[in-house]
Amino acid sequence: MKMAIAVETFKHPERKSDYKVWYLNLNHKGEVIGIGVKTREELVQSLFKEYRETGRSKWRAFCKESESSKPIEIYDFIAQNSLENTHFGNLPTLAEFQQTLNYLHSNVEVRAIA
Repeated sequence: MKMAIAVETFKHPERKSDYKVWYLNLNHKGEVIGIGVKTREELVQSLFKEYRETGRSKWRAFCKESESSKPIEIYDFIAQNSLENTHFGNLPTLAEFQQTLNYLHSNVEVRAIA
């Protein structure tokens, strides 16, 4: 399973509809086995692949001010605005997620390289 934890939007006005989603890769026990980042297009491709192979989404999102995660579905990407009707408008930014890690006194730093 993959758990979306943060979103990183592009600053340039022409690329506002593009964003990157940071996620945790979880094993069947719910343990974190990796961290990754996908563009919006890569995430949609991953969702379509999972639907073809298993008939369901293995992606979930843990939104701000929520006590449980929600499944990410293909229809979440169908909207006039890139963040409208999707989970990604409610995901923390990368900086907000890092603040959470700092609050937990973890020695993990998450930041974009390129």
